[in-house]
Amino acid sequence: MITEIIGAIIGSRLDQRDGDSGAKGAIIGYFTPRIVGAVVKVGLLAAVGYGVVKAVQGLTSESNANY
Repeated sequence: MITEIIGAIIGSRLDQRDGDSGAKGAIIGYFTPRIVGAVVKVGLLAAVGYGVVKAVQGLTSESNANY
């Protein structure tokens, strides 16, 4: 919760530097931590999945080489 509030404040301040009201920046700043968190989780899941697939492929290629 605090990360969304801090993100909204920072986004509002950055948006106000352009002469805007800051509302758009506040909205973007509010949702940015959630979006980044979701992207990081998906990226981590993809990396683990890739590692598992490569490990299984390595094990099957070793067992096929023994025959």
